[in-house]
Amino acid sequence: MLVGQRWFCYFAAMPKLVVLLLAAVAAVASVPPLASPALAQEQAPIHPSGAGRNPNALVEYSILRSSVASQPGITVRNLVIEREGAKFTFSDGNFYLYPAINGRVTGGVFLGKGHFSLKVSDPREQHSLAYFSKSEGLEQDFTSLLLRFTDETAAEITRASAGTTGPSTEAQQIAGESAKKFRQHLHENFEQRLLEDIVPDRGGSFFLASFRMGGAFTGHNVLFTIDPDDSPDQVSFATWDDYTYDVWAGYRMSDRSKVAVPLRIVEEQPDVTIERSGNLIGSTETTFTVFRDQTRVLPLNLYPTLRVSAVFDETGTPLDFIQEGKEFDPQFAVVLAQPAKAGQKVRILTKYAGKDAVRRDGDAMYYLADGARESWYPSGHNSFGDFTNFRMTFHIPKRLQIVATGKEVSRDSDANGTRVVWATDKPIPVAGFNLGEFKTASRKTPTGFDVTSYANTALPDSVAGLANQGALGSLDTTMLLKDQVEQGWAAIQVYTDYFGPLPFDHVALTEQSSCSFGQSWPMLVYLPMCAFWDSTARHGLGLDAHDASYWDEVTPHEVAHQWWGSLIGFDSYRDQWMSEGFANFSTGVYLKQTEKTMDKYRTFWKEQRRNLLEKNTNGKRPVDVGPLTMGYRVNNEKTGDWVAQELIYSKGAYVLHMLEMLYWTPKYGETPFRESMKRFTHDYAGRAATTEDFKASMEKGMPSWMDLDHNGRMDWFFNEWVYGTEVPRYVITGDFTVADGVTSMHMKLTQSGVSSSFRMIVPIYLQMENGTVTRIGAAVLNGNDTYERTVSLGKMPSPAKKLLLNYNGDILSE
Repeated sequence: MLVGQRWFCYFAAMPKLVVLLLAAVAAVASVPPLASPALAQEQAPIHPSGAGRNPNALVEYSILRSSVASQPGITVRNLVIEREGAKFTFSDGNFYLYPAINGRVTGGVFLGKGHFSLKVSDPREQHSLAYFSKSEGLEQDFTSLLLRFTDETAAEITRASAGTTGPSTEAQQIAGESAKKFRQHLHENFEQRLLEDIVPDRGGSFFLASFRMGGAFTGHNVLFTIDPDDSPDQVSFATWDDYTYDVWAGYRMSDRSKVAVPLRIVEEQPDVTIERSGNLIGSTETTFTVFRDQTRVLPLNLYPTLRVSAVFDETGTPLDFIQEGKEFDPQFAVVLAQPAKAGQKVRILTKYAGKDAVRRDGDAMYYLADGARESWYPSGHNSFGDFTNFRMTFHIPKRLQIVATGKEVSRDSDANGTRVVWATDKPIPVAGFNLGEFKTASRKTPTGFDVTSYANTALPDSVAGLANQGALGSLDTTMLLKDQVEQGWAAIQVYTDYFGPLPFDHVALTEQSSCSFGQSWPMLVYLPMCAFWDSTARHGLGLDAHDASYWDEVTPHEVAHQWWGSLIGFDSYRDQWMSEGFANFSTGVYLKQTEKTMDKYRTFWKEQRRNLLEKNTNGKRPVDVGPLTMGYRVNNEKTGDWVAQELIYSKGAYVLHMLEMLYWTPKYGETPFRESMKRFTHDYAGRAATTEDFKASMEKGMPSWMDLDHNGRMDWFFNEWVYGTEVPRYVITGDFTVADGVTSMHMKLTQSGVSSSFRMIVPIYLQMENGTVTRIGAAVLNGNDTYERTVSLGKMPSPAKKLLLNYNGDILSE
């Protein structure tokens, strides 16, 4: 397309058209598999030199945990404290501070007359805030307010002193009740976070404010926080009550020099015993790199029911650790004996045990519970962004088999059971396993990639009672082993062709007894048990009543996560659409490449459109509630709980699908898009990617006709479809005349329902009387726009019937 041209067509059979000659696509070299280093090696084990310490025993932590605002009052008048867009005005009242720990005051309670205002500069977060507040900002009065901090807030209050007064019982009660609610309702251990900055006292920028809202928001509590350790949003404004927690705005700190993730894990060596009861006993050595100077407190992620009994450093010396009760605020953190320096590697040993992390469904099926899949070992808090080497040792009951991420290194048995070691040969974002009595089937692709399916030989307890109901047919999951292998085998080849090769040489497709979800780790997939049943059983149980296509899609979707989530991680919740949305898009590719007709493919995209445009029981359409980068934040009391899933999965898929359709050419077909995707997987393999990383990668191979801003960037597309919420409406009409055997077409295309800055390239199709449909060109529309053009179509192989839009679901539209 020539710069500035609004119409371009490419019906190769009609040479008399004013044809846009698409720019030659720069060849992208085929992407070789990543190099395969040796399997993760076992390190010299840590040998504890004594008994472990009791949890929560550190003196400073105990003081933080029990402290309240017990100090004498400081009178203030017209004190203003400003923090990252928030303005607190304390017109008249008293501050009651917490006692100092290591010379640092960590909080206070204000009683008196005050006012809070919030204004955010990010346009998308302005939209989010306005969605809740019904205004551009937020204004609230308060008569009491709680602060917790490690910054210089105490000094600001002290400098503003206009006098003093005695301690306040009310202030102490507010402090105590707030701490209780944070733990019981928010399940947050804020004392642990404060501890990170005061042992040793390295200063800090942590700030928390909470107060009861009034007016239209009566009954809600404010939680405004600033935490430089958080990513991607260091600043958060949320509201909560006994039943809900909604983030109204989240954004970055203005001073980026203060921001640092505390640590990154580089090596995990879990040694776990799984008992017949499902109880897990773990002893994991974890190696991580520290990113902040003067770091002693290391926050880790461990499933709440896995209770830590001891932690040791590399010399075997017992360490203090924090882990409160599993019901409320069970966050796990380790306290080093001495502060670590930025860049220093630290290795620790954690001993823990508990039930519920492993779900037992009979004597032959054990798999990781929903919340434990990234936390059955002490892990980092960015589970799909940190790439780590794993060496895992499993002690399992006799007759059971275990399949895990990586490769099996060794296996030996004795009278007590079996010891199996699995290891990875390169860093991966997360590790998992499945345990049971399996029957298997395998098939290798022409390039040697092995796909093996595992089905349990016995029915789990949860469905054993259904086995004798003849109307259901057989519930034996081993009957469809080969079907799962064939789907996985085909998906691996389709996706390798589209996205490039994986750095792994195998994947295991394994059964778990829930029918409602699948799960994917590198080289390991959980498939719902019902995917191993035939349609008779699923129909008899009503499993296809809501979404029968799910059973055609779940296996290719989960296999696609070998690329999206395993090969490339996502940086944060703002980028999760690139995992689930890309996997969903891949499912559409699978249907297109493996089905004999395009019917299921076109139905798939109709379903994605319906998912986005239909209102839910709250009267909300997922496409309207927020941009893709808000992720699961769009689930709230106003929108309902399922809008985020529909948004992330379906609109995320549509973003890729629209790019695929817009990159398409009659000469090169899908090649420009495929090569751009291969470039992305090559450039970001083995690390986490952000939305902006993906955008920058796609711009490297962007076809010239996509450069609507003439700057080599795709801001226009991403602003509309990733960061925006608009959905255009299109109407097209076409009149055809024939003279001397030559067909002329007059077309009129209208775009409406969008802002003046909204632009789109709209593919146009022609249907002929013989049923043939072909893509004849595309038009560029700007804002609420009507485009008319008369062109000669030349001599037609069949008479023209009508013009079509969205024949392949090309554009998400009304």
